[in-house]
Amino acid sequence: MTDVLPPLSHSLAPPKSPPHVWAKLAWLGLLFVAVDLLALYGFLGRLLYPLNPVWVYLSIYGAVFGLYAFAAGVLLPRVGAGREKPVLLLILGGAAVFRLAVLFAPPQLSTDILLYVWDGRLINHGINPYHWAPSAQALRSLRDNTWADMEYKSYQSIYMPISQAIFAGANAVFGTNPLGFKLIYTLFDFGVIGLLLKLLKRLGRPATQIVWYAWCPLPITEVALAGHQDIVGVFFLLLAFLLAMRPGRAEAGAALALVAAALTKGFALLLLPLFARVHGRKFLIWAAVALLYLGMPLWVYLPNFLHGMNQYLVNVHANSGLFGWVDAAIDLITPRWGYWITAKLSDAAILYAVWWSVRRPVMSYPDLLHKSFVVIAVTLLVIPTLFPWYLLWTMAFVPLIGRRPLYSFVLLSGLSALLYTYYFSLMPYWWAPLLEYLPFYALLYWETRSGRETTDARDDLQHPGRVGDRRAAVYRADR
Repeated sequence: MTDVLPPLSHSLAPPKSPPHVWAKLAWLGLLFVAVDLLALYGFLGRLLYPLNPVWVYLSIYGAVFGLYAFAAGVLLPRVGAGREKPVLLLILGGAAVFRLAVLFAPPQLSTDILLYVWDGRLINHGINPYHWAPSAQALRSLRDNTWADMEYKSYQSIYMPISQAIFAGANAVFGTNPLGFKLIYTLFDFGVIGLLLKLLKRLGRPATQIVWYAWCPLPITEVALAGHQDIVGVFFLLLAFLLAMRPGRAEAGAALALVAAALTKGFALLLLPLFARVHGRKFLIWAAVALLYLGMPLWVYLPNFLHGMNQYLVNVHANSGLFGWVDAAIDLITPRWGYWITAKLSDAAILYAVWWSVRRPVMSYPDLLHKSFVVIAVTLLVIPTLFPWYLLWTMAFVPLIGRRPLYSFVLLSGLSALLYTYYFSLMPYWWAPLLEYLPFYALLYWETRSGRETTDARDDLQHPGRVGDRRAAVYRADR
């Protein structure tokens, strides 16, 4: 038997309107903040080498993050009723121009986009990117400026089939120009904003909550500026949630979207048991078919893919936080087995999060979102590598979870820029993870201990039931 998800008919009570003069000042403050943000992003977009010197980038990022937090956390709640539409237009307009301000800048924060360009070029030449590393002598004739500037030349590709399909399509249209790839991923980012607006409406939440994602510096810098492809997986994950909330039979669409997210980045694969808990056997059948068909290139060349993934997992460890601290502690006891033990503890934590998500019925769609967020967040916090752009997967949940935003993960999205301190001297600093993670975990602990509601499931407990023939009636009642 499977679980029913009751109506989403509740909505948040609107806050009491502040005095008119303070509401007007807050509205003007939002306008000034938007102008300041545009100026800072415009300056960032004009830098040819934003990480040289790196303190310039960190200063700009810190400034835009502070303005963003001030606008979303202080000014927006004080605007008051009656200005929702103009405020939403300002938020969406700002989100667009901030991204355009950095879109045309060189993608200098990382060289990952060059790997995308290289893989797309190989595919369009009829070459298997899973089989050949860029440094392979067999590919010597294809070496160009893209090859010269990329990192990880000795690693076979670790990008999954949906990613590879987009690489090939982007290369067919834009050739080896990284700007074309950035444009595609920025369009996906706009799609994420659109899906979040639909989900906020479906959940009965104020549309202006979109500011927590739309103005967040993380997607602006890591997608529009750096061109990271994780945003594609985030888009398909949110699409899966939206399709799962459709009236009537939602299994096929939700399964296809969730599998597309998983075949962009494997994180989403961990949510298959939770979605199956909600939608039952039909969902599993559709998911299995989608995995078999959409993942065909992966299954055919699985040994090659696993070899490249093993290269990455063994050699690339950055910004691990909790994983690194546990590993260092165990190394004091048994240096030979320390990393292996830490890796197994990490796997156990992830499996426990998945089991926790399915051990009880899913009582509502807010509950589904909450449990999905916990699984992804735990995964990111216990793996040995956490690049800033991985946090795109958690930032998409920030406007959707709870009566207040997830302030701890908002803070982490800002502090994650400390990873770039590596470029001070091309070596990691011991103090960077402490400055990044200790404030985050302190705030996360406070949020948990203060009794903060991270989901509205409690509001829906009066509507338990089972999915089956009643689902259509439940959805009609929701509409």
